[in-house]
Amino acid sequence: MHLNINQLRNKQRIYIGGNHGVNKIYKIVKHVLEQVGKPADYFTVGADNQISDAPIVFIKGGDEVVNGEALFHQLDVHILLIHCIDDDIPEGYESFENYIAQYETLADYLPKSGSFLFYEGDNVATLMGKKEREDVRNFEYTELDCEKTANGYVFKVAGESFEVISSSKRFPQHAAGAKALLQRIGVSEAQFYSALKTLS
Repeated sequence: MHLNINQLRNKQRIYIGGNHGVNKIYKIVKHVLEQVGKPADYFTVGADNQISDAPIVFIKGGDEVVNGEALFHQLDVHILLIHCIDDDIPEGYESFENYIAQYETLADYLPKSGSFLFYEGDNVATLMGKKEREDVRNFEYTELDCEKTANGYVFKVAGESFEVISSSKRFPQHAAGAKALLQRIGVSEAQFYSALKTLS
């Protein structure tokens, strides 16, 4: 498989990677941007993607391999988020070490003024994120402060409380990743939480 990178060439390319939490973070990002009215495209490897003239594209990570290399190397990303990588090795990789090495290479080739975001609770992502890369900014995020309820999580923001329905015990981590990523493209904390209220 070969990606048609030309349709993404003039966009800021933002990649959400790892083998846990990718779909959830991608969903939250898309919801928030739709709520705040900020134009962006959303790209999934192997899917029939509709591309507009939006200046930003969010790419939902995948682990496809072509000729021994991860397909994501074809994307030339500007901003990389790695949430969680564990030893659940996807098909096509020789070993866990090889799988990690592919992501490390992706991070090493971030451009000058690129950004690398990582979740502090994941040892592999943290090791990659702590590495110094010339003119690349590293951002470590922690799970959002909230209270677990029977149906989801209660957030207290600016003197107001609201509940987000979710059965995922990792939702505060996923929301934190989305929030950190969206801040890099100018979505304020107030905008993020206002949109989060309507997540379903």
